[in-house]
Amino acid sequence: MLQSKLIYALRGLSDKELKQFQDWLAANIFNKNRTIRQFYALILPFAPTFDKRNMAVKLDKKEVFRRLYKTVTYDNLKINNLISDTYQLLCDFLAYQNFQRSPKLPHLALMDELYQKGLYKNVAQEAKKFEQQQSESMIRNASFYYDEYLYYKQKDALFLSKPNRTADVNLQLKNDRLDLFYFGMKLKIACDMASRNIVIQANYESLFLDELLQRYENEPTKYEQIPSITVYYQVLQMLQNSEESKYYQQLKMHLAKNVEKFPNEELRTLYDYARNYCIRKINSGETIFYKEILNLYQFLLDKKIIFQNGYLTEWDYKNITTVGLRLETYDWTEKFIFEYKNALPEAVRENAFIYNLASFYYEKKEYKKSLQLLHEVKFTDTTYHLGAKIIQLKSYYELNETEPFYALTDAFQIYVKRNRQLSDYRKTAYLNLLKGTKKIYKLRAQRGLIANSVWQSRWEDLKEKVDNQRIANKDWILDIFEAIKV
Repeated sequence: MLQSKLIYALRGLSDKELKQFQDWLAANIFNKNRTIRQFYALILPFAPTFDKRNMAVKLDKKEVFRRLYKTVTYDNLKINNLISDTYQLLCDFLAYQNFQRSPKLPHLALMDELYQKGLYKNVAQEAKKFEQQQSESMIRNASFYYDEYLYYKQKDALFLSKPNRTADVNLQLKNDRLDLFYFGMKLKIACDMASRNIVIQANYESLFLDELLQRYENEPTKYEQIPSITVYYQVLQMLQNSEESKYYQQLKMHLAKNVEKFPNEELRTLYDYARNYCIRKINSGETIFYKEILNLYQFLLDKKIIFQNGYLTEWDYKNITTVGLRLETYDWTEKFIFEYKNALPEAVRENAFIYNLASFYYEKKEYKKSLQLLHEVKFTDTTYHLGAKIIQLKSYYELNETEPFYALTDAFQIYVKRNRQLSDYRKTAYLNLLKGTKKIYKLRAQRGLIANSVWQSRWEDLKEKVDNQRIANKDWILDIFEAIKV
């Protein structure tokens, strides 16, 4: 049962949702099976982690069956059906939650149901509620126009239910809103395709895109008033014309102007396009774009767009710290690390905070402070563990702490070789980092102790090997190579 779809899905629910699902099961209109309620009451105490060590015995299928059915002979099919039925009720509950989160969909669905029952006056009343919601909403993404299409579709049907046969504006409005939805969604999907084509060369193709782009360019003033179209048009231009940074600047301008027109989830995706553009520029040597990335992050923080479910992800926290350190904006970065610590999810908060603060001290050349921090915590996450070991490695190198340096490289090497979560590609990169750093450390110590010509020859041989190897933190390796030559 531990491997069932039900337990897998329940692990993804919050404490509040787990309790709400219990209430859902208790309502006869949704669930008339009393045994399902009893079954859920048995497994709920193990939520939200459903830890295998605690559940292995107590939630064994046969044990659960015994507790539910008492003296009935164990039936594997019966318990499997119970688990399956509970899972289906959970799916119904999640679908209902999603339906309820939409401020407009319930009204549209109710209008349709009322129309099907011939309750036309009631349809008109619901229509007014929908109109009120639309007028109060700031959002103007493609989904807004789809909702409007469904609304005018219902209004047109309502008009046709009447005996008169005059012209009605709702038919035209239904058509126009569908066109705007289609236009916006085509551009949105085209941006996704163009982005993936850049990253993985997938060769995605969007039909009718040229005609839509031509229509935009023929009437730019008209479409610039529609955020769901003009913003994605700018994204697409930026992706397709990466050499011209003017499209990136125009996208920033349009996004800032229309920031209230999109929900936060969509805004995060739009700003990811801008950020990834900056990263590609940096990778091509235009390091001035580090400042652009930091400006984007600061804007997202200020507007609270970057938060997901009320939290700042550990990866955004790390990326912002990294960019701040790269730009040497130490005061701002230190303030950020402390100020946003409590915005991190509790489960990763301490690891993320200590790791990023250690990175901060390392970049400020306060190596002993960095090492002290890292000694105070045991990282359970592989990514943090590897990152912390690299900071320690660099710090011992910079401090010329020979004994700790070699002890760390040996222990680090064993950890990498035994780690099953690392791909062969990453293992090779980390092992080459350790080998290369040890050789550089040794070569640095030999400076002045052997003939200069011999030392120079060894330096050049080692440099050639490093240049042609896959190495983690290669930029740092190349930097220390040049440093020992001076």
